[in-house]
This record gives sequence, structure tokens and C-alpha cells, in this order.
Amino acid sequence: MDPRLLKAAQKGKVGLLNDLIQSNELILEEAALQGDGHTPLHVACVAGHSNFVRELLKLIPKLAEKVNPDGFNPLHIAAARGDVETVREILKAGRPQHLCHVKGRERRIPAAGGEVGALKILLSAAPESIEETTA
Repeated sequence: MDPRLLKAAQKGKVGLLNDLIQSNELILEEAALQGDGHTPLHVACVAGHSNFVRELLKLIPKLAEKVNPDGFNPLHIAAARGDVETVREILKAGRPQHLCHVKGRERRIPAAGGEVGALKILLSAAPESIEETTA
């Protein structure tokens, strides 16, 4: 991933993101296609920058479905952090039913490792996910 894009995601700098996109319209597509699976969206979720998450998902919603090398999609990360605002942003960007059922490491769905606040949102978006099993 471009180091400037990584920095923007880590710091939640939407202005820098927009500048990078103006200089290279394909920068997000390139980041999404890189082999390691770790996207700027994963980084922004770890850092808790819901405003950056919102902007990324407006531009390239398919990032919400990417699984990183550790087996987590962005929803897994936001739920584990208990970041309710970011969980909501991710669910708005894609198909909530699908995103709530994406299995990561040990076949865990996002709700399996989530904090209580995030868990409530995930279960209201996909109540049947409570019946999912893990490894």
C-alpha cells in the first residue's frame, strides 16, 4: 500500500486521502488489489477513524468485504474494538446481511468477537447470525 495512503488511514486525514485520489485516481483500486489483503479501510478501523471509513466506503464500498491476512474483515475489527460508529458506517456501505456473516479467522463472524454495543447493532442487522458456529 502506498505509504502516504497508509499514513492518511492511520491518522484519519480525509483531506490527504482526497489529495492522493486527485493525484492518482486509481490509488484505492490499487490498494484493494494488492496481494496482502490489508487495505486502508482495515487500518482506519484499527485506528478508529469512522469519518475516514465513511469516505473510503463512499468511494469503494467493496473494501468492506476484504479479509486481511489475519482473517478479519473491517467489520470484525470495528466490532472487536466496540466502535459502534464505525460498525454503523460499514453496515451502511454494503449488504448488512452478507457482511454480518463473513467468516474470518476460526470461522468467526464479526459478532463472535464484538463488544456489547457493537454486538447489539450487528444482531439487529442480522438476527439470525446468532446461530452461526465457529471453529
